[in-house]
Amino acid sequence: MFLPLAVFLTVCGLAQAGPVGRIVNGTDARIEDYPFVISLRGASGGHSCGGSILNSRWILTAAHCVDYTTPLAQTIQVGRSDITRDVDESIYQIEDVVIHPGYNPADSYIDDIALLKLRKPLEFSERVQPVRLPKRFSEIDTVTPNQPVTLIGWGRNASDGPVQTTLQEVDYYFVPNDECNRIHSSHIYPTQICAAEPGGGKGQCSGDSGGPLLYDGFQVGIVSWSVKPCAIAPYPGVLTKVSYYVDFINQHASEYGSIGQL
Repeated sequence: MFLPLAVFLTVCGLAQAGPVGRIVNGTDARIEDYPFVISLRGASGGHSCGGSILNSRWILTAAHCVDYTTPLAQTIQVGRSDITRDVDESIYQIEDVVIHPGYNPADSYIDDIALLKLRKPLEFSERVQPVRLPKRFSEIDTVTPNQPVTLIGWGRNASDGPVQTTLQEVDYYFVPNDECNRIHSSHIYPTQICAAEPGGGKGQCSGDSGGPLLYDGFQVGIVSWSVKPCAIAPYPGVLTKVSYYVDFINQHASEYGSIGQL
């Protein structure tokens, strides 16, 4: 069984609670260290998913975090370690959403990637900066198994836990796709990447969807799905592999400034 990480407590509460902690078992993080991360908010102003800044007008997130109502019902908040429901200069309206045409939640959430166009340009600062992306089919994808990677986000601290208001980070490890495919009942495609903590207890949870997985300062993954309870062994988290979608990103987002690539 797997569920997109944006599922809410009414669903997650049906499963046994996971370990208590942050992200799951993460630590507090500073937006100055990750100035590209954003909070995608629902109509009430509450956090729903993560995302990252591509340039002054475009945001990268997961397809399952958005739909055709996004420009009317959702906003983003930038430049904050501690997110709020307030409306101030850190809140930006969304003008348009581009969901990958191949996105299919019935088939392992393949092509789980979307782009958000903002109504007005971001004002860059120490706390608001674009993310760096790998090149298309970069050798960054062939890192040694068990290489450390970093997940950041405001997701739940357990399957039935609260969404965090302070940005969290956790270090865990790449899992080879063939191993990930053996563990999960759903097929793992080359366009996906897996990561986990050996023995479980750390990793992504509901609310982390759409947020970045980082390796060597570059965003290599977009949080997509995992089994519940969150961070349970032996199931790795599954993410969209960014380097497979560089052409898709550039096709839509490059007109508003360069996108940093390895």
